[in-house]
This record gives sequence, C-alpha cells and structure tokens, in this order.
Amino acid sequence: MEIVTSYSTLDVTESAIGEAVEKLKARLVRPSLLLVYFSGHDDAARIRQLLTDHFPDTQILGCSSCQGILTDQGYFPDQVIGLWAVFDFNGAYGSALVSTHQQAGQMARQAVLKAIQNTGRSGELPSMILLHASPGAEEEAIEAISQEFGTPVPIIGGSAADTHVSGQWQLFTHDHTATEGVAVSVFYPSCEVSFSFHSGYAKTELSAVATKIEGREILELDHRPAKEVYEEWIAQPLCFGESIMSLSALHPLGRVAGNLHGLPYFKLAHPNSVTERGGITLFASIKEGERFYLMTGTEDNLINRAGRNVDGLLSEGHDEIETIGGISIYCAGCMLQVKPRMAQVADKMRQAMREAPYICPFTFGEQGQFIGGENEHGNLMISKVLFYRE
Repeated sequence: MEIVTSYSTLDVTESAIGEAVEKLKARLVRPSLLLVYFSGHDDAARIRQLLTDHFPDTQILGCSSCQGILTDQGYFPDQVIGLWAVFDFNGAYGSALVSTHQQAGQMARQAVLKAIQNTGRSGELPSMILLHASPGAEEEAIEAISQEFGTPVPIIGGSAADTHVSGQWQLFTHDHTATEGVAVSVFYPSCEVSFSFHSGYAKTELSAVATKIEGREILELDHRPAKEVYEEWIAQPLCFGESIMSLSALHPLGRVAGNLHGLPYFKLAHPNSVTERGGITLFASIKEGERFYLMTGTEDNLINRAGRNVDGLLSEGHDEIETIGGISIYCAGCMLQVKPRMAQVADKMRQAMREAPYICPFTFGEQGQFIGGENEHGNLMISKVLFYRE
C-alpha cells in the first residue's frame, strides 16, 4: 500500500491538472482511489474530465475547498489543485455521488451503497467512510449512514466550500459533477487506521438552553432573544444583516458530545449571522432543549491543535509504526482567522502526521469520530485519519 500527494498552483486548469498528474505519476501510475481538492478553479466538470482521461479505471472523489489547501509539501493559498492517491493491491476503495432532489439521508444511503458496490466488497463493513456533502446535509447524512450499518463505522469528512461563502461549492466523482448532494468514498485498506476529531477550544462557565429554534437558527436562549444573550456573553454589540463569522470564530457555541473519564468533550457550532428577529444562524443543525456553552479559543490554540497526535497512536508501543499517509479536514473559519500564520499550521500538521503524505481541504463544516465512538458534524473542528502499519 502506498499513498502519494501532488499539487499545482498554475492558473489554467488544464495546465494545473497536467502538472499535478505528472508529479503523481512519477511515483504512482494507477491509483486505487484519487482524492481531489481544488480552490480558485471553477470548472469542476473540466477537472473531472481531465482526471478521468488520465485515470480511467480509478475511483475518484473531488471537493472544492475555501481559499487553498494543506499538504505534506506545505500550505498553498488561494488557487491550487491538490491530489491524494492510494494504490493498495490488497485493499478496495469506492466512490459515489448522489445529487437528486431527495432528502439528504436518502442520498447518503444510496451513495454509500453504490460506493460499496464499486469496491466489490458488498456485505462487508468498510474500515472508514470519507464524507463530502453540500452544506446543510451533514447531520442527516451521518444519521442515515449509521442506520444503514447498525454499527458505528468511522466517518471523516468536510462540507464542500468555496472562496467567498457564496454557495459556489462543487462536488464530483468519476461519474458526474454536482453543486448539491452527498459524495462518499469507502475504504477497505490493507493496513491499520486511526482517527482523531477535536476542537481545541475551552468551555466557559456561561451556558443556556435553546428554548426556541427554527432550522439552523437559534431564536431564544433561556427564553430570551439569542442575539441579546450572545451579545452579553462576548461583550460585543451585534448588528442585523452583518456576518459575524470572524467575530465568533474565537467564541463558538459548544454542545456536549460525550464524556471520557467523567470529563465532557464538545462539538461546536459556528455563529454565522444575526437575523432581523433577533436570532443567530449557525453552520450546524440544532435541537430545542439542547444546552449551549460559550466556548473560547485563541489563534495560538487554532495553530497548535494541528500538531496533536492522532488518537489511538499515543499508547505505548506505537513509536515504531510505519506511517503510510493521512487525510485531515481543517475548518475554513479557523483558516481565515489565522491565515497569515498558516505556514505554522502546515508545520504542526506535518508533525502530527509523522511526516507521511497527507492532504487537507478547508471546509464549511467538519465530520469525524470522537474518542467515544460518536460520529458527529461540527464547526471550527479538525478531523484526521492516519494509515499505518505496526
């Protein structure tokens, strides 16, 4: 099993694909699976066509990223196409994209079953699932996938993103391209796999219950307008109609996702805007009756968390593992907050991945499996998977 990454920052899509493919083929000619993350290139259909011409027998999954990507070769801002390829003679991999007008859960279920069919391993549980959905479909997709298997197959993923948060995100597989839908890859690798999903933020003593919600908007916290409560918490006035993404990036809302040794861990929701009726919109779905905690972080936290080791590789006896490669998902909101220092994030991430080849898009929502086994969707999170041999 071998994992290789490549990239190109050339402006013209055809030239960028040509350069990235040439670098890739210098080490790996016929990938089992090809992951593609791109920023600043708007024609996903053209990217798909060029790559399927080069790799007609390869399973492919592509997803747009916000203002750049990370790889083991560094941080590449703005316009870039990155490739992550695995060749695994004894493994199996499959991709599928469903973009119909059905509910997100139905699309996710169909995509997973089609992807498994593409591996030739029907009836066998995959070791992990990579999920890339259009924003808004994430929680329903995770729930449907979990119900389909009846056991928690680890999920890692990120919501499709774009440069200006203007809804121009794109997804594709070897079959077709879409702007709305659910895309997955299923993995049956011939190696060990370990996961990590965390935020790097700390809980404050401030909390309230969501007493009135509508979709992804909190209308009331403890029976008061959500805007008023959040303003008091962060000691900042908020204006209707203005984005609060940057302001709230260091002050998200957290919900308890589980407990480890009596200590809670949290999934985050990123406040996006203030509505005319005094509500706050989020990049995650919420439920009435949930308790939200004000979380706090610093730019140093957002940088240093990228260097945290992948959970499960911290125990005694894992110093001698042979790392093969990895995938990471890093929140676009966090990236924008620390963009001038992203070279430091790249260095930290490379250390956490033990110098192995990896790729990392910047997404509008992150999916992962917590240490307690819960697959969840959150914001301002970082999700990682590492492939290795003992």
